[in-house]
Amino acid sequence: MSLDLCRMSLQQTKELLRLTDSTLQEICCRKFSGEELYLQALQQVLGGKGRRGPAGIFVAFHDRGGELLRGRVFHLQEGAMAERAEIPISQGSAFAVNLRETEFQDDAVVWNLIESSDGLETIHAYFPESINGFVGAPIRNFVTCRVSGDAPGTIVAFNYPGMASEYDGDVLKSLAVVIGSLVTLSNEVRETEQAFIYTIEALARACEAAEEQTGKHIQRVNRYAGALAANLGLPAEFVETISYSAQMHDVGKIRIPTEILLKKGKLTSEEQAVMKLHPAYGKEILGDSPRLTIAREIAISHHENWDGSGYPGGLRHEEIPLAGRIVRVADVYDALRSKRSYKEPLDHETALKVFREGDERVRPRDHFDPLLLATFFRIEHMFARIYESLEA
Repeated sequence: MSLDLCRMSLQQTKELLRLTDSTLQEICCRKFSGEELYLQALQQVLGGKGRRGPAGIFVAFHDRGGELLRGRVFHLQEGAMAERAEIPISQGSAFAVNLRETEFQDDAVVWNLIESSDGLETIHAYFPESINGFVGAPIRNFVTCRVSGDAPGTIVAFNYPGMASEYDGDVLKSLAVVIGSLVTLSNEVRETEQAFIYTIEALARACEAAEEQTGKHIQRVNRYAGALAANLGLPAEFVETISYSAQMHDVGKIRIPTEILLKKGKLTSEEQAVMKLHPAYGKEILGDSPRLTIAREIAISHHENWDGSGYPGGLRHEEIPLAGRIVRVADVYDALRSKRSYKEPLDHETALKVFREGDERVRPRDHFDPLLLATFFRIEHMFARIYESLEA
């Protein structure tokens, strides 16, 4: 291989290591997605725009017993990453057997077919038709190596320009290490994330002992809020976060005396003043962790009204955090549908009428963000299904 090609291969390796390094630096301060990052790593290696790289890369993962689970082909299309559908691999085929055997190989295997004594027809017969079809051209060369980590597997890169070389093998091995590291880290973070969400749910459920039916209520509010956020076209990360943070809206009620929470009938002005402290209590309980930013915004602002008539801050319009505006709609709908110590539940159609015309407590055009109100009416059938699926 020429010196220029060597330099390009080494540069690709450096870029992969730089990606891993930046990921490790950022992992504590942003949502981590192994899938997103290993797609970035794949793009670094794939050919195009002057880079020396393969025309396509096939990534297959195995379970711990060595059985093939899935395979996907990646390539560049007009400079952007493109992905083909998962490819089924027959467990008994020679290709599947050899993929599993790569788990025991330390080095990448480089194969240039024009150097092979086997004919092209024999070599192509070795690959499944689905692989040949997705590569989209006769396979002239390929490099293969193992992926280590929590999800062991194999990478096969097809059709490098000219001859595939040992340098291409080194780059692909670096890619395999990066992918294995990212997937393993992602799995570890996912377990931590699950523990974090479980803790959030436990804190939200702490109100259940005092206030009737709170358990189902907080689950439904999570689902309503996620549906609203998704149908507003908000980023997936925000949708996911609000879908577990919405349940924290009333966490401050832990500090409200039970006799006020469960009082039948209208609260006195003094009792109302105490009840209105729960958003501030919620903000205090949630503290200043960056991971709880959305939950904290919801806790403090879910009783603010679009026209400024809400509490505790009298915020109006976009001064109210978006998460708080979303949960305001979700919380009111569920309150209308739910039985409380002071009221009977409404059916879905009656709740919709309140959202259209208002009642003695709810003034829709004054209380709700107009865009959110319009979105609610567009997806009101989803709210009905969510309530029915989690009815107390």
